[in-house]
Amino acid sequence: MPQTGFEGVDHCRLLRLPRHEILVAQRIRLLNQVRPQARKIFVNEHREYRFDDFLVKPEAWNLYRDGQVIHLEPTVLKLLVFLIGNRDRLVTREELMDTVWGGTVVSESALSKAVARLRKALDDDPGAPRYIETVHSRGYRFVAEVEETELDTRSPSPSSKFGRHGATAAVFSGLLLILLLLFGRSVFDQGAGQPVGQGADQIKSLAVLPLDNLAGSPSQDYFVEGLHEVLITELSKISGLRVISRQSTMRFGDSEWSLPEIAGELGVDALVEGSVMLVGERVQVTAQLIHGRTDAHLWAHTYERDTRDVLGLLSEVANTISTEIESTLRTPGAKQPVAIGPVDPVASEAYLRGLYHLNRFGLQSFKRSLSYFEQAIAADPDFALAWGGLAGAHLMLAYFGEESPREAIMQARVAALEALKLDDQSFTGHAALGWVRLFTWDWPGAGQSFEEALRLHPNHAMTLHGYADYLMLTGRPEDGLAQVRRARLIDPFTPTSNVPVPFHLYLMRRYEEAIADIRQLQKRTPDYAMHRLLALAYWQQGRLEEALEQERQELALRKDVELLAALEQGDARGGPRGAMLAMAEALVRRSSTTYVDPFTIAVTFARAGQSESTLDWLGAAVERGSLELMYIGWRPEFDPLRDDPRYAKLVQRLGLPGG
Repeated sequence: MPQTGFEGVDHCRLLRLPRHEILVAQRIRLLNQVRPQARKIFVNEHREYRFDDFLVKPEAWNLYRDGQVIHLEPTVLKLLVFLIGNRDRLVTREELMDTVWGGTVVSESALSKAVARLRKALDDDPGAPRYIETVHSRGYRFVAEVEETELDTRSPSPSSKFGRHGATAAVFSGLLLILLLLFGRSVFDQGAGQPVGQGADQIKSLAVLPLDNLAGSPSQDYFVEGLHEVLITELSKISGLRVISRQSTMRFGDSEWSLPEIAGELGVDALVEGSVMLVGERVQVTAQLIHGRTDAHLWAHTYERDTRDVLGLLSEVANTISTEIESTLRTPGAKQPVAIGPVDPVASEAYLRGLYHLNRFGLQSFKRSLSYFEQAIAADPDFALAWGGLAGAHLMLAYFGEESPREAIMQARVAALEALKLDDQSFTGHAALGWVRLFTWDWPGAGQSFEEALRLHPNHAMTLHGYADYLMLTGRPEDGLAQVRRARLIDPFTPTSNVPVPFHLYLMRRYEEAIADIRQLQKRTPDYAMHRLLALAYWQQGRLEEALEQERQELALRKDVELLAALEQGDARGGPRGAMLAMAEALVRRSSTTYVDPFTIAVTFARAGQSESTLDWLGAAVERGSLELMYIGWRPEFDPLRDDPRYAKLVQRLGLPGG
């Protein structure tokens, strides 16, 4: 039998990946060794245990500090109880994973996160531990002095009250406590055996946390992050399930937050945790479905495949999770994601590298992603996902690049159409074509493409943004606003999904609401400056000095010394409008040596009250294919031009209503 890359694993599935030499048989032997000591798993339930100002009550299954209950998810509390019960010795990492989590598949990362959460609750410093000492590469030891207090046991004993049955009940209670720790409380739940999510704990939304790179090598980060993106995309195809975007979950990769805290912050019912191990041409993926509110482990499985089948493996994971939670979605018979077929390993590696760089969101990263997608296509010309990725890379370069976007848009169209030729169910093909059609003023085509993309992937925030723009630009602004708000729910922590909400409010002339929304975002995510949008809203309200101050902060943040100097000189000569005129003229000079979007120059001239120059540069925007031109009918800066025949002709050329 050929080697799999995981020596000796041909007949045994790895249950835990960080130390992949531990096989099923070894884990069972370890568990059998631990069971005889099961009485030490729980501390004596007839006593209370104090250390410093903490109190553990095993009988009540609670942790207190100065009389106040400290809320810990069950797994973390079980970890503390086990460490206290075995404080006379070192507890290995393997023993903790096999005992605290029972038969559930977990990674060492899950244990490390649980220990981190416990330390946070105890306010313990891992560098100078007072309670939990780490023994490098081996395990943990509870090092605090513990004071034991005997509980009052003078009440009638079970044996005196119930005779010989009392002893049986006591034995059963002890066994029950052991089973609870070994296998989790869900074993004895009333709903055990029912489909996940029946009753009050329905799962209608989830987030996939960053997958653990068990190889520990940064050179494999592209592979793990790419699989994370693909898994989210596959899960997002499940009808009726809201899935949080990758961009919003990445911030929790090294978080010490508890899983219920993360679920609450993201507003989801469940979380998916997982890990990836790549060895040679074999890959192993472990995934777990966890209830967000209770931290209960609902499902777990480990998969092993050849690298050519790794993308299909993620479709299988998504299908299994879909089956687990189908009862909660109330869409019986809903289509599951179609599995991705085998892909040339060279092509899949280049594709995953392309995704990795595309998600880095920078001009050079976009260029690198484009190169990798081209390599994937060269290795496998029939790889539809790579064509879709290539279309996305061209779109990013069109929007954020340093050259006129017309050529990049044409290339994005070619790649999107090729993706759809190879796979008419290609979400990326439909979504990219939607943006291409939106940017080239094909309004009916854009709407059709976005609607088809959202049918295939209803949880893609950027596609919702594009569809929202289409709705607004074709005269349905309230429907568009609803879509960008939906996108924010899916992707709550990235600018690309947060800024469209106040921007749509701004275009709808609801300036006070736009400003309030921006201020709220700044409180929740201080990294979002949004000075430019605030400046625009203040300007339309006539708060010109406040608008100029926001412009100053924006230019300082961008380190644009030239425009900042022009603003100050123009303000000194002619006040706020003089500042806008000076900035517009500076942008015109800059456009002679580098690409500057003509639409931006037109908006700046409009704020300066220069109608003729505004119309001239709007004409240039049409000729050069400015992507922002689609907003011409809705930008309030152009309101004074509504009755000008030149302006009306431009709007008519784009096929837009007057706004």
